Amino acid sequence: MTHATSGQPVNLEKAKKSATHKHKAARMPPANNGEILVKGVVMGLVISGITHTSNSITKALLRHPLGLFSTGLLTGYLTHKYRKQIITLGNRTAVESKNFVLRQKEHLGDLISEIKAEGQDN
Repeated sequence: MTHATSGQPVNLEKAKKSATHKHKAARMPPANNGEILVKGVVMGLVISGITHTSNSITKALLRHPLGLFSTGLLTGYLTHKYRKQIITLGNRTAVESKNFVLRQKEHLGDLISEIKAEGQDN
């Protein structure tokens, strides 16, 4: 097979990796206490900034009737557009929460039966 413009043959096989190809590095070592502390502080600052920004945007939208109307219009449009996914997600969440409650009820029953068994042994 030849290339359309140059007339040179095209190699369809994948190029082999060179001998100098670097392999993936080993896993990173676990974070030390300083890194964990810095990460927590940075995340706190980011969350604080996002919260402050969203509060100021919300206040600005609520003060102006046109902003409030356009926000409602956009929300309605997106809700209508993604209504099937929203319904599916809601149903899935309801089923998962029901299963969670049943599992917790089962675990609580097991715990109570263990306590009763220990009480009867003594």
